[in-house]
Amino acid sequence: MPKLIVNTNISKDKVPESFTGELTQQLSKAMGKPAQYLAIQISPDQLMSFGGSTDPCAMCFLYSIGKIGEQENKVYSKLFCDLLNKQLKIPSDRIYVSFFEISAGNVGWNTATFA
Repeated sequence: MPKLIVNTNISKDKVPESFTGELTQQLSKAMGKPAQYLAIQISPDQLMSFGGSTDPCAMCFLYSIGKIGEQENKVYSKLFCDLLNKQLKIPSDRIYVSFFEISAGNVGWNTATFA
C-alpha cells in the first residue's frame, strides 16, 4: 500500500519518463513490499520555496502500513535524496521527506480496507 507523493518546483519537461518506474522499483526493494501495491505521485511545476529560495527543491511524503520507523526512514531518505539529485538535479539539502505510518483500517482499496 505504500504511497509516495513528491512535490517539486522542477518543470514537468525535466522529469524523465523513467523516473516513476525507477522510484517504484527502488522503493519496493527498500521496503520489501510488492511493486504492484506502490502508488507514486509526482507533482512538478509547483510554486515552492525552500529557505526563502525558489531554486529546485522537493517535499516528499511517504505513507505506509508498516515499514515506517527511525532506522527504515534513514534508508528511504537516502534513497529519495540520491534519486532526486541524480534524476532531477535537486540538491539533497533542498529536500524534505516526511513519513507517515497508517493503520490498515484507515486505507481503502478495491471496495474494502486493508484491515
